[in-house]
Amino acid sequence: MKNQIIYPEETTYYICYNDDYEIMAYGLVEPENQMETGQPIMEIYLDLTEWENVLFKNGIELIENEFEDYD
Repeated sequence: MKNQIIYPEETTYYICYNDDYEIMAYGLVEPENQMETGQPIMEIYLDLTEWENVLFKNGIELIENEFEDYD
């Protein structure tokens, strides 16, 4: 089964995991875009800070200003 985000109403952040719950991908989708992944688990966040905190707790530190333009 594919997980997807299709033209969300607001900027949507995601984290994709494999079956072992290892982070395989993360990013964002703006309202005029869509994304699809073959990863079996996808968590969706509407709050940038919450999404960043989950990534940080999993050992991923974003590059400064990497997603600043999307606040």
